[in-house]
Amino acid sequence: MRSYTLGILTLIFVLFGTAIFGQTNTQGVKQDSIKNFNLTALPVVFYLPETGLGFGGLGIATFRFKDELETSRPSSAQLGVSYTTKNQLLVFAPYELYWDDEKWRIVGELGFYKYFYNFYGVGINSDEADFDTYDVTFPRFRFSILKEVLPNISLGVGYELDIFSNLGITEGGILEASDVIGKEGGGTVSNIGVQAFYDSRDNIFYPTKGFFIQGSVFSAARFLGSSFSYFKFSLDNRFYKTVKGKHILAANLFIANNGEGTPFFNLNYLGSNRTRGFNDRRYQDNAELSTVLEYRFPISGRFGGAVFGSTGTVASNFSDLFASRYRNAAGLGLRYIINKKDGIRIRVDYGYTAEGGNLYFTIREAF
Repeated sequence: MRSYTLGILTLIFVLFGTAIFGQTNTQGVKQDSIKNFNLTALPVVFYLPETGLGFGGLGIATFRFKDELETSRPSSAQLGVSYTTKNQLLVFAPYELYWDDEKWRIVGELGFYKYFYNFYGVGINSDEADFDTYDVTFPRFRFSILKEVLPNISLGVGYELDIFSNLGITEGGILEASDVIGKEGGGTVSNIGVQAFYDSRDNIFYPTKGFFIQGSVFSAARFLGSSFSYFKFSLDNRFYKTVKGKHILAANLFIANNGEGTPFFNLNYLGSNRTRGFNDRRYQDNAELSTVLEYRFPISGRFGGAVFGSTGTVASNFSDLFASRYRNAAGLGLRYIINKKDGIRIRVDYGYTAEGGNLYFTIREAF
């Protein structure tokens, strides 16, 4: 285990150097530990009314450990670093490792965020006019290790840690007037749980067929330093099918529920990659049910496109999801292949709702 942990930390440092200096060699990575190393690095410049001008770098490395078959799924590590003119900082490094002929996998993230989030209140009937924001600083750690127990089925354990501090609440805003848990100074979210995967996708970056089903149950554990006590579960279902040639149909059904005691900054919400178009955290509550259908197609050369639609809702508990009001979104996107071998794409999407639209520019598909 120690060698794989050291390997991923080394790759993160290599990615960081690449994002800043634009180098694409593997100096500093032990050549006897990995093979098929491929590194893609991109500068990042963006502007949003909430952040002002933002800039930084994004890199993604794919590789295989030395004993893995050439036909096995590649492991990957990403590093993104962004800073905005409003003094916001985002550092994130997700990773996904496979070894022993894909019988073992490690999935996780290292990160540090000095950022802001939207708050409109809680529930599916929250009012757009109540728009509020809050600042927060937190380091993030995610780690899951899973073992294949049957073909395509893996079981394992996971751990999540976020330490929320420097919580800045707008005076006179809706958040200050709310009685949500966690608004008094933030707190530590320390969750431990179990996870299960069913994964028959043919590619982790751009699936053209197969299923991906991930179920998890976590508990906020005070003995691990958590400031809160609650349970949560989620079920993420994804399906991919080749319709004709390189035309792909992709679908995602997501169900989640958090129990009583959940802090407001860890509620489920509409406005993520699954439900593009909504303002971030536009609707949030303990439970979420959302579904997305996306059609992906080639255009010319490395360019491709996508058309997508979604519907979803949130509620105070799981049973109320099926009687709650649903909110809809739709949009279209452009893709550009930056790594043909692994199918990695730059993604530009515009999603639209009844309240307006949002633009998304990032790497990899939404799901």
